Amino acid sequence: MRMLKIPISSIIYENKNYSQQLYDSVMRIGFSFPITVSIKNDQYICIDGHKRLSALNDILHDNPDYHRGDNVCVVIKEDMRSNDCWRRINMH
Repeated sequence: MRMLKIPISSIIYENKNYSQQLYDSVMRIGFSFPITVSIKNDQYICIDGHKRLSALNDILHDNPDYHRGDNVCVVIKEDMRSNDCWRRINMH
């Protein structure tokens, strides 16, 4: 797994409903855990974190000078099956 910091505009995610508590938490402390994404066709696709990204998007819209900015820490989940070294180890 790799970790990067990328702008929210680079991530494809579904806009989800979220609680006011989540909005307030992201506003106050940001994200405690990175967003999980995969890369398909040179695009970052959200796997886990749709609600957090939705809240951040609204925060950025409501507060243009939000002190944390629009960069998001992401963990890139790579497809282990594409790595030939695992083929010999995991044979069941």
